Parts: sequence; structure tokens; C-alpha cells
Amino acid sequence: METMGREIIRRLLRSRWWQVALAALAVPLLVYAFSTGPPSEHTGGFNEPTCNECHVGTPLNGGAGSVVITAPSTYASGQTYPITVRVSDPNTTQRRWGFELSARTQNGQQAGSLVPTNNQTQLLPTFNGIQYISHTSLGTRAGTTQGVNFTFNWQAPNVTAGPVVFHAAGNAANNSGTEVGDHIYTTSATVQPEVLGPPPDVLEGGIVEAATFKLHPNPVAPGSIVAIFGTNLTNGSSADHSAFGADGKLLTELAGAQVTFNGFRAPLYAAFAGALSQLNVQVPFEVAGAASASVQVTVAGQSSVPRTVFLDAVSPNIFMVLAAGPTQGAILNASDAALAAPAGSIPGARPARRGQDILVIFCNGLGAVTPPLATGAPANSHTTVQPVTVLIDGVNVTPDFAGLTPTLVGLYQVNVRLPASTRTGNDISVVLQIGVKQSNLATIAVLP
Repeated sequence: METMGREIIRRLLRSRWWQVALAALAVPLLVYAFSTGPPSEHTGGFNEPTCNECHVGTPLNGGAGSVVITAPSTYASGQTYPITVRVSDPNTTQRRWGFELSARTQNGQQAGSLVPTNNQTQLLPTFNGIQYISHTSLGTRAGTTQGVNFTFNWQAPNVTAGPVVFHAAGNAANNSGTEVGDHIYTTSATVQPEVLGPPPDVLEGGIVEAATFKLHPNPVAPGSIVAIFGTNLTNGSSADHSAFGADGKLLTELAGAQVTFNGFRAPLYAAFAGALSQLNVQVPFEVAGAASASVQVTVAGQSSVPRTVFLDAVSPNIFMVLAAGPTQGAILNASDAALAAPAGSIPGARPARRGQDILVIFCNGLGAVTPPLATGAPANSHTTVQPVTVLIDGVNVTPDFAGLTPTLVGLYQVNVRLPASTRTGNDISVVLQIGVKQSNLATIAVLP
């Protein structure tokens, strides 16, 4: 019985009637499938077939309409650009629309990424490593005459990929329920990479802690602020301040520049263009425990030669206000935020008062804090893990607070009450100490 059943099936499949029936059934199935998106690899580019492989009755590009790609003339590495594909036909019998597009390098490799941005476009299955984007069923906009626009995004590859070629096939269909009488059009557009300027170059020894600019090989501490000097470290623009991103952390790209320490992205405070460029960045906490870090700056897809900076768990330094004197520290009187400097040295400055004023010492490199804080995140109530002492005119004083400045990123402060026994003068020394490590010597002015 089973053998008889198989024989009947074989005869049926060999019969002309069965082949005709299958063909009849295939037409509406294909119409339905293509209205929701064509098969991949049908843009006409790189010897691919086009949609008129199935949509017949009119020669390729034989109608009065067209398909047009609107894309940028040039692209920058990793940037996102809107792309528009317009399919149009003046023949009012054409009342349904579709397209398919790819983005490839001149040697046929995938170039960047295609990204749908609405419910009228979709990604088709990747074929041989190539992305294809097409219409959705909603995107065909049945009943519409004259033509429609399809919009989506394209994220560009690195400019070293060279020229990028978009190939598109468009279908101006007559919405008849068959593939007969549809008009298929093809086109292409080439986008050139932006011309690369000289690559960024970090000076040998040009990575220094930001409070004193002590030169290499002076180590820097994870979480601290450093300055990076070199050439072509920005895209030609400057940014004297940064901002917080959607993640609540300081931006890791500024003026086109990105910085990494051992591969970890560093938040940027400021970026200055010029013959000698400068970037102010935070050393990522993630490099803690390493003896050194390899630092690279990347601009427009080009990276600098790696430079080495030495690391230490702590590297205490007091910020200076050189405008008020060669050794004047960034040390404020807490009661009125006046710089503890000789009166008249800069506007608003006044000497500290013995036994009365609490000094706020702004500093760098005090190391790990508790509770731990993510790189680039603003501080709240984070104190140093290692104890800090203050030497005021050589006298050891225990501070009231040592930690990160609330609401800011990477800036440390130490609060200490000025002892009543401190001598008066414009050259009172202030030094921070963590274990055996001491900061630079800064000075303040003190009155009785």
C-alpha cells in the first residue's frame, strides 16, 4: 500500500496538470511575499539580478519613471547619514512602490551599516556578508500615484574603506496582483571618503598630570586629570568645556577627538586646537593596578602612535593659580570662596585667618575613592581610600575631608582648618601627604 502511494505521488508530480497548478499557486504567493519585501541580492549592482527577474512585461528601465538615491557627497568615519530612495513614475497606473538597496566598497565588501528608521523600511536577510534594505508592506503605500520616498540611516565605515557605492532597484508596480506590467528601475550613487589630514601625534612625554604639569616619567593616578600635548589632536575645532552624555557621564569625544588608556575610553574636559594641541582628560579608573598605560588619540578614524605614561595608585598634587604668584595654590577660604592669597594679587583674594578659616585645597591624583565611582561620573560623597594628611608650614594637620569634589568629575579636594598657631605671612607652605608620597609645595597668605 505504501509503495502504491509513493507511485501515485510520483506520477502526479510528473504530470503537466500538476506543474500548471503549482505555477498558478506560485503567482499570488510571490506577489504577497514581494509586497512585504523582495529577496536579498536584487539591486542590480556587482552583477546581481534585479527585480525584473520576476516582475515582467516592461524592459528594465523601460518605463518613464526612475529610482533616485539621495546621499552625502562625502563621508566621515563612523558618522551617521540619512539616505533617501525615491521611486517615481508619471504613469498613474503605477500605484504601489518598492525598492532594495545595498552599500558596498568598490571591491564589493559591505560598507558601514544600514539602519531602518521607520515602519516603511526593513533589513532583509544578509547574503554573502552584504546587508540589504527594502520596503515593508506598509511602505508600499498601495494606491499612491506619482511616487514615494523611502528614508533610513547609513552609518559610515572608516574612511580607509575608500569610495562607497550604493546600488538600488525600484519597483513602480501597478498593484494588479501579478508581476506583469510593473516598471523596474535601477541606479547607483558613489560617496567619497573625506580627505584625511595629518594623523594626530602625541608628543613623546607629552602626557602630564594637570595640576603641576610635572613631566614624564612622573606617574599619574587612575581617576585623575591629565593634559595631553601634541599636534592635530582635534578636528580643527576647539571646545573649552565638555558636557554629560545620556548615560550621565562626561563625554568621551570632543572636537572630534577620542582618547584611550590601555583601550579604555577616557572622558574629555576640554580640547584645544592650534599648532600645539591640548586635550584635558580623566585617566580611566579601569587602568588601576597597571604599572603603565598605552595612550592613543583618534581623530577622523586616524590614531596616533601609542605613547606610554607611568601609573601609580596615588600621585598627589595641588593645583596652582600662577596669576596670583609663582607658588600660589588653588586654595580657597571656605566661608566666602576667596582665594587664600595676598589681597590684590587677583580680584577677590584675601589671606586666610588663623584658627578661623577652613581651607579648601583643590588637588589631583589622590587615588581610589569609596564608594567606588565609575569613570566619567560626577562625584557625590566619595572619600579617598588612602588617608591624607596636610603639612601647613611644616606642621602635620589632619583634614576634615579628603575626597572628590561633589558634582564634578575627577577633581579632588581636601578641607582642613587653619591652626591658630600658624605663623602669618604670604609664603605659608601647604603640602599634601599620602603615605610616603608628597605633593608639590603650594603657598597661601595668612593673617592673624
